[in-house]
Amino acid sequence: MADLHYREKLRSIEKAASSNQVSDKAKNIGMGCFSLGTLIFIGFVIFLGISLFINGLIIGSILSFIVAIFFIFILIKLLAAPKLP
Repeated sequence: MADLHYREKLRSIEKAASSNQVSDKAKNIGMGCFSLGTLIFIGFVIFLGISLFINGLIIGSILSFIVAIFFIFILIKLLAAPKLP
């Protein structure tokens, strides 16, 4: 038998998300998780670029660094953007 308590919790979460009633704490946690994931990805791409450079694959290394710079630019613009009301 389905637990109606969890169904009501899901309904309240859906209502809050659809009507933009998400708390600032939840928004900050979400932005922090996204930023951390992006930083980990950037670190991996930089590591990949360095590894490719050491092994003599210059074109792949340059492309990896371009991707890393692109994601760094996106992250900086996203973090510096003004908060929406």
